[in-house]
Amino acid sequence: MDSVYEPIPSAKRPDTSYHPVLNDSPALSEKTASYPASPRQHRRSRVVLHWLWHFLSLLWIGPIIVLLYLNFSKHVIGASAWCPRGNCNAEAATDNAVQRAYQLDRQDHDVNGALQFVAKALEVWFVFIATSLIYDIGILFAKKGRGLPVGYLLSHLEFADIRYVFSPLLWTSPVPHRSSAPEKRAKIIKLYIFAIFTALLTILANLMGPATAVLVLPTLQWVQTPHLMDQTFNDTAVMYQPSGDKLFPQCTNAQLLARNYSCTQQVYGPSLDEWAAQGISASRQGKTANVDPILGSSQEAALTFLLNGTSQDLMWVPNRQVLRAMSHDYRKTSGAAAFDASPEFPDRVFNNSLQTFLQRQGPSLGVQFGCYAGNVTDLTLNDDRWIRCYTGWSSPGDPSSNYTKCLRLGIGSNDTKYTSQFYLENKDKKSPDHETGVGVYFADKAMYFNKSTDFGSNIGLCLNNASSANCDWDKVFDTPLPIELRNTSANVGVVSYQIPGENNTDARVYCDHVTYQSFPTYSVDTSRRTNPQNLVQMNYLPQVENATPLVVNPDWFLAAWSVDVETALDGNRQIVKELIRVLPAFWKVWGGNYDGEDVDLYDLYEFELLHLYALGQSLSMVNYYATDPPAHPSPNQKKELEKDKVHHPILHTYATIHVWAYGLSGRTSKLGVTVVILGCACVLARLILGISTGVQERSTVEVLASMFEHRHQGEFEGLEEEGHLAKVRYRIVEDGDGRQKFIPEKRASTWSHATNRG
Repeated sequence: MDSVYEPIPSAKRPDTSYHPVLNDSPALSEKTASYPASPRQHRRSRVVLHWLWHFLSLLWIGPIIVLLYLNFSKHVIGASAWCPRGNCNAEAATDNAVQRAYQLDRQDHDVNGALQFVAKALEVWFVFIATSLIYDIGILFAKKGRGLPVGYLLSHLEFADIRYVFSPLLWTSPVPHRSSAPEKRAKIIKLYIFAIFTALLTILANLMGPATAVLVLPTLQWVQTPHLMDQTFNDTAVMYQPSGDKLFPQCTNAQLLARNYSCTQQVYGPSLDEWAAQGISASRQGKTANVDPILGSSQEAALTFLLNGTSQDLMWVPNRQVLRAMSHDYRKTSGAAAFDASPEFPDRVFNNSLQTFLQRQGPSLGVQFGCYAGNVTDLTLNDDRWIRCYTGWSSPGDPSSNYTKCLRLGIGSNDTKYTSQFYLENKDKKSPDHETGVGVYFADKAMYFNKSTDFGSNIGLCLNNASSANCDWDKVFDTPLPIELRNTSANVGVVSYQIPGENNTDARVYCDHVTYQSFPTYSVDTSRRTNPQNLVQMNYLPQVENATPLVVNPDWFLAAWSVDVETALDGNRQIVKELIRVLPAFWKVWGGNYDGEDVDLYDLYEFELLHLYALGQSLSMVNYYATDPPAHPSPNQKKELEKDKVHHPILHTYATIHVWAYGLSGRTSKLGVTVVILGCACVLARLILGISTGVQERSTVEVLASMFEHRHQGEFEGLEEEGHLAKVRYRIVEDGDGRQKFIPEKRASTWSHATNRG
């Protein structure tokens, strides 16, 4: 059993030396012509195949680089996963849209199915490469020291099965059997590193299929186009009187400066009346069906919009200047205006998408308002300064509270000189009043008091004795107020309505409001199938906290009503007739005279709705000023823009398109990138290892032949368990003909001696 293992004696091998008789025989020459190639020729062909396989392995990196480029560059394909030359028009604006969508969907299924085969091919390709890498490393271990454990001899054939990671032989084979000679700890650690590397490569090979599939298969994504025509917001005109030749159609700057706002009637008069009609219709529908009314919409150019409410009882109003710009964008991207296409909005980008949202960032004014009923009193301090007070005001947080709200008005009150007046013509012949006055006021400060408190301002005493030396009106209005009143006491606007047919000349229904500014993203779906009314939405509306309300010039309210200052509005207009109808009901219920008499309570809601629409119309008209930012800003300019972006933000214009595209938006795609990059590292490692060591992979038949050729030398005696057999080590060497020989660890020195002797 302990006999020395030696190679087959040369006498037992065929004698291939030259013999003049035998080699000159025609019959023998004919036979030897079909003999296998010589060992030298065999080694030469093996070398050629070795480097050819290295070259094919390196080619695997090519498609991987292409996939990484497509995903990192977020390459957009188009409306279909198969879009040759970027041309796959979805025809969303045509009558053939549904049929075209069906064709594209069927095409997408075919392409994605084919790409799954591509992903599988890349996976199989990588498994071949990983097999060679493990084989090369295993041969390096087998050629050195005491060789490689039996448990690792076929690891390159077993590793692709994920169960191999959990095989006990993988983790126990490095430790020699107790019957073997002791092994240095460093060598055992090296074998464990080989085991860990094999386990990691097993996991990598099993992840390669899903990883390549994630990168190969495009997905339907919402993709933003590059920002176009960015502008820097400078200021809003809300605190100034409406002006400018281009602000309203049919209005000149001279008319606006003269406060002749009836010039807006042709375009915006019907717009406000339509809003009023929609509000009344929604109220009646809600009353009949016992449902919440739906807010009406208004139109600007080619788009429509709604008022947007938030949880803070704020109503955000879209800006018509932004809407006009968006309408211009819409015409450039819709089929109705193909003649107006521009490089900024190329038709191909949008036609090759399943859906397109045009988006613009722009200003929006949000208003918080409440309507009340009470008596009004005016206290004149001097020719250009007076105090106006309304009773019956209640806090939004406490409807049962009953305050008197006072405003300081006039030129001498910190420039709070904004007041406007007009009238509503009353066509009701039964009414004694032919006109109903409407006053619009703005005050920088408001003060509250009731029977129990004036918050230390002494305003009640001063109202009774305005000439008292103790009445410092600036101090009165600077008195701190509790938090629930603070938000409605700075930069306050009030619209005050007289009551038709009411004998009490001091009776008023009044609505106060505060106004804030934000910069939402306006968005419009350009598809006529999903958005037939071209409705614009506003996204990213903020929550207002500790913000200072804006100064609002009351003349914007007159421009919304299309009425000149101190003149009467035509009583035939829809909104005028409806206000004249509902004002008495609101006064009866909230003015303190309601005794349960027959009043349609929906009239109260309709009044607030009509006032809201008028208020929304006025704030939607406010224009703003913006400039183009520097094309190539310096570092200091960038710092200034960043520092001032809260009050002067950059307004972006772009589109969001629904297309088939590549990208790394999800965690799975990022995991896929990690896996394929590790795969590329394995390919390069295998190439470097092949160049530096020259290890040539043997086929399974060659390995088995070498094993069968090995003569047993007792290395397995006494070992019956699989785990013990796997610990036996063999050293692999090559004979003079390049054939592999397996040498047991105990006989390694004997084989070397026999080889040298031969």
